[in-house]
Amino acid sequence: MRAETEQHHGRSRGSGRLSGNSSLLAGLILVSLAVCYCISYLDTGLALLVKQHVFRNGLWARSMSSIPDALFFIVLFVTVTAFVSFRYRVSKATLDATTLTCKLLACVMPLTFVGKTVLKYIFGRINTREWLNAPHEYGFHWFHGGEQYCGFPSGHMAVFTALIAVLWRLHPRYRAAYLAFLLLLASALIVTNYHFLSDVIAGVYVGILIEALTWRVAGRDRRFQAISG
Repeated sequence: MRAETEQHHGRSRGSGRLSGNSSLLAGLILVSLAVCYCISYLDTGLALLVKQHVFRNGLWARSMSSIPDALFFIVLFVTVTAFVSFRYRVSKATLDATTLTCKLLACVMPLTFVGKTVLKYIFGRINTREWLNAPHEYGFHWFHGGEQYCGFPSGHMAVFTALIAVLWRLHPRYRAAYLAFLLLLASALIVTNYHFLSDVIAGVYVGILIEALTWRVAGRDRRFQAISG
């Protein structure tokens, strides 16, 4: 009886992995098509529209351009806090959804930050604000790197999507709030000309992909079987 049960769970896990692989592949295809469409038809027009109607006020433009990039420190803070919380809760034998959340965040946040950094270097796409000053530079400058060529994918969108994906999986009660936050963040990145639309779309997929892969490795901890299923 026990052997049959384990065999059934094994088949269920195998089926789940196959379904997950198909979803990620389908997502990659859809995101690739959406990104290509945005690059060809939407990105530049939207960026110019923002410049003309949102950045018309000089004070607004200067204030937006002077916002510091605190993403590294946010990732560092969440990672350290999540890791310390995870170790403390495990030491107290508190094996619940919050503990598993801390474990996943301690893995997902730095992995996403490193992943987006590598991808930015590989694609070498000029960021939106630099492009507005040098329109002839539009496009990808492969393996270029540097502050001017770090637009694709959006690191903010990737990191916060990965964070939200963990919460979405383990704390589904607040999914409407999670979605609203991501939409607000995406809008802010576009309206401030911090990123092209395609950068944001790609960042969302990167965050989802890294969270999904991390879940397969770190989320299947036997101590949390009642939670992870």
